[in-house]
Amino acid sequence: MQDGLIDRFKRSWDVTKQTFKIMMHDKEILAFPILAAFFSIIAFIALVAPIFVTAFVTGTLGSDATPLLVYLGIFVFYFVTAFFSVFFNAGVVHIAKTRMEGGDATFMDGIKAATSKLGKLIQWSLLTATVGLILSALESQARKKGGIIGMLGKIATSLLGLAWAIVSTFVVPAIILKDQGPIDALKSSTAAIKKTWGESLIKWFGLSTVKNAIMFLATILFLLPGILSFGISISLAVFLVGLWILVLMLVSVVFRAADMIFDTALFLYADTGKEPKMFTGGVIKNAFHKK
Repeated sequence: MQDGLIDRFKRSWDVTKQTFKIMMHDKEILAFPILAAFFSIIAFIALVAPIFVTAFVTGTLGSDATPLLVYLGIFVFYFVTAFFSVFFNAGVVHIAKTRMEGGDATFMDGIKAATSKLGKLIQWSLLTATVGLILSALESQARKKGGIIGMLGKIATSLLGLAWAIVSTFVVPAIILKDQGPIDALKSSTAAIKKTWGESLIKWFGLSTVKNAIMFLATILFLLPGILSFGISISLAVFLVGLWILVLMLVSVVFRAADMIFDTALFLYADTGKEPKMFTGGVIKNAFHKK
C-alpha cells in the first residue's frame, strides 16, 4: 500500500515535470487561459448584465417574466464562457500537438488553428450551454421541492454534471486534431475516456496533486498570516491576502494550460497508440487502464 502510494506520487511528479517541460518551450500557451478569462468577464458585462438591468428598469424584476429573463441570462453566460474557454483551449491543443510532433507553433498559429474550426467550436459551445441550462433548471426545481426529494434531485443533478464533464474531456482535442463536429467529437472523447479510465489515469493524481499542494502552501504562508494580521496591521493583512489571491490566480492559469496539454497528449495516445514526444518513461502509457 505504501509502495503504491509512493509510486503514485512519483508518477504525479513525473507528469507535472514533463507537462511543464512543454510549457517552458511554448510559454505563449499561458496567454490562452488568461485571454479566456478576460474575454469571458468582458462579454458577461457587455451581454448578460444588460438583461438584468433591463428587467429592473422595466419593472419585470420579480414578475412572471423574470424566470425567462434569468434563464436567458444563464444561457448567454454559459455560451459566452464556454465559447471563449473552448476557443482558447483549441489554441493550446494546436501548439501542444505541434510541439509533441517536434515542431514549434507560435501564438498566432494557435489562434489561426482555433479560428479554422470556429464553426464547430461555436456549435460545441451552444451544446455545452444548452446542457448547462438544463442542469441549472433541474437544480432549481430540486431546490423548490425541498426535503428528501429535493436533496436527491440535487445529488442526481450533480452526478449528471460530473458525468458530462468527464465524457466531454477530450472534445476540444477531437475537434482540433480530427476535424470532427461536436457529436462525433463527443463520441471520440467518450471512446478515449473508456481507454484512459481507471485508477491508473494519473492526471488527477499528477497535476491536481501538485496544484493542490501549491494552493495549500500558499494558504499556510499568506492567507492565514494575513487573517491573523488584521488585528496588528491592516496594510500588512491586505498585502498578504492580496498576495494569496495573486498566487491562486497564477496557479489557476498555469494549471489550466497544463491540464489541456496533458489532455492533448492523452488523446493523441488514445487515437494513435503512440506515446507523444517529450513524454518519456511510460508516463502516458501508464495512464491507460490495461484491459
